[in-house]
Amino acid sequence: MKSLFLISMLVISNVTLAQFNPLGAITQWTDGYVITVANDTIQGRVRVGSMVNDSPAGVIVQTGDDKKVKLKGDNLRLIVQYIPNYAYATGNIPRSREAVVFERVPNPRRNGKPMLLERLTPPGGRIALYFDASGWKKTTDYTFGNFTFELNRQEMSYVVLKNNEESLLAKRSDMEAIHETLLGDCPVFVRQYPTATRRDWNHFGEMVLAYNQLCQQQ
Repeated sequence: MKSLFLISMLVISNVTLAQFNPLGAITQWTDGYVITVANDTIQGRVRVGSMVNDSPAGVIVQTGDDKKVKLKGDNLRLIVQYIPNYAYATGNIPRSREAVVFERVPNPRRNGKPMLLERLTPPGGRIALYFDASGWKKTTDYTFGNFTFELNRQEMSYVVLKNNEESLLAKRSDMEAIHETLLGDCPVFVRQYPTATRRDWNHFGEMVLAYNQLCQQQ
């Protein structure tokens, strides 16, 4: 996936608002912070310099004293980059989306190897959704000025982490099983969403938000 700002901006059409669109790492300087695997927090201006398999591989943080700290992605467990104000002018990023966040989570496509994956759901709640780069099929793109528009990404899938335990892949073809095994342990949620089929896949993000709101005490 192409990074946004300066080089390009990812704009996905034909995807309902209920789905959470990945924005990609910000490759120019923007406010933010990182947390290392040693639990050290470094704040300042954060720029992602390189990506490997859509995971940040090299990050630079410019601190308040103008010192630049270079970090490898393998040494980070969290990256937060606040979205610049001008990026909202496209109308494709909701104002409620304040930052691009990468968290180190087990990637089931890499035999559970921890990787920095872009988080697509807000913080909090029992279930978190992450961008599954290998689960998207790009069909069409075209350029306009400095922006790259990508259309019709099909079979959108997610890496899912529940209760900070083992991660799994969520695919459209497995929607009925996902409803039962991932979401079915909360009676309050099941009363609101009693069934789910492949036709409900575009509402999976909405269901996860509802689950996180309704099932906090389960």
